[in-house]
Amino acid sequence: MRDKPFSINYDWLDFRNFKQLTPYQKHKIKKEYIAVVKDTIQKIIDQAIRDRAERREELEKHHDPDSPFRLDIGGEG
Repeated sequence: MRDKPFSINYDWLDFRNFKQLTPYQKHKIKKEYIAVVKDTIQKIIDQAIRDRAERREELEKHHDPDSPFRLDIGGEG
């Protein structure tokens, strides 16, 4: 088993009406919470990778010998 790099912790006291939940409902919420957090973090990672690729592509445009002045961030020429 691999080490977990971090964990997101919460306490039931952080939420309203938690006392009305049954132990089974708390268990189901915890399982869904883990899935939602994992999915959200994966989406953030995917977006960060796409953003990095877009920035890299933009930075590399000025190295294109066929179109050396094609820069979106500095205008033309």
